[in-house]
Amino acid sequence: MKYIAYGSNMNADQMRYRCPNARLLGTGYIERARLEFYLHATVERTRRKSDRVPVAVWEISDRDEQRLDRYEGFPSYYIKDPWKVFMQDGSEIEGMIYLMKLIRNEEPHLSYYNGIRDAYAALGLGSEIRRVLAPALQRCIDRTRAIANAPAAEGGGQE
Repeated sequence: MKYIAYGSNMNADQMRYRCPNARLLGTGYIERARLEFYLHATVERTRRKSDRVPVAVWEISDRDEQRLDRYEGFPSYYIKDPWKVFMQDGSEIEGMIYLMKLIRNEEPHLSYYNGIRDAYAALGLGSEIRRVLAPALQRCIDRTRAIANAPAAEGGGQE
């Protein structure tokens, strides 16, 4: 099975630990998608073809998929969906991607974010850090601060 990773599972060391049989097929991107953080990374569909998220594509075994299902909290925290990937070599493939189901408006831990940033660099996707990764983190920070600073709803708060 082809597994599409856009977050911490882009990191080769993490994948060796989580999925010992996984083999990196290459990198590419998914179109009409935007990376977001809600404590952890997810992608959200958009309408704009120019919105795209870099990914790593892995070949995984059935056993590796079971391990990832547990790690990702499938089906409570993440669900699975088929997506098309435009590979760097010009080919197109379809694979399975995890999409967040349980949204948490919290900022990611710095070590989690840095692990993804390091994976981008290691995979030759360094230019995508400023284009995709850093803006996703900033949107998360802005969103969580706006929620924290929002006035309590009228009539429902403590006095």
